[in-house]
Amino acid sequence: MGQKGSKKKERAQSIAVAQEFEVDEAQQKRYKQEFRSFAANGRMTLSSKSKIKKKDWLEEMTSYGSNITEEWAERLWYCFDRDHSGTMDLGEYIAMSALLEGAPLDKQLEASFRMCDVNDDGVLTREEIIEMLKIVYSFSEAVSYHRCSSDNPLGPEELDSIRATTNEIFRQADVNGDGEIDMDEFKACMMNNPDVLGVLNQFQPVDR
Repeated sequence: MGQKGSKKKERAQSIAVAQEFEVDEAQQKRYKQEFRSFAANGRMTLSSKSKIKKKDWLEEMTSYGSNITEEWAERLWYCFDRDHSGTMDLGEYIAMSALLEGAPLDKQLEASFRMCDVNDDGVLTREEIIEMLKIVYSFSEAVSYHRCSSDNPLGPEELDSIRATTNEIFRQADVNGDGEIDMDEFKACMMNNPDVLGVLNQFQPVDR
């Protein structure tokens, strides 16, 4: 496909994503400018096919501050690298930006579910919820001094709280009692329980 055809395909994909995430024309234009500016200002290097490389993106994310861990950034990357290509195209960037700025709650919950679903099998286990909560705790302001790493693990109180929260999530969400939480159960639980939503929704709006 020639350059003209590639640009046409890219535009069609970005428009489809913008519609899916309810992004208006002004937002779409801004996201596209941000995406392109990464190469221009040296923050990231775009590949020859105008895609952000994973390595550059992870370095950029973890440079924002000590509270953003590499593990959390990895989870975020795989949540939006939908084709698992190791690069992020414009459409994927628009989806991520829209979610971080307050996309519809349904989309926020779908993305939060994918961040928890490490093996991408469509269901969440207790272990997956626990691991996600460890990541959340590791950069939350309340325990930012207690980074979740092999050198400085979470303390007993934090781990007890994580296990208690996981038990409560399964009590409310695992409706059929099969020991797993599917997407529908996850969404229903999050929408009906603001406290749990506040913990596991990784895409609450931020100022940019």
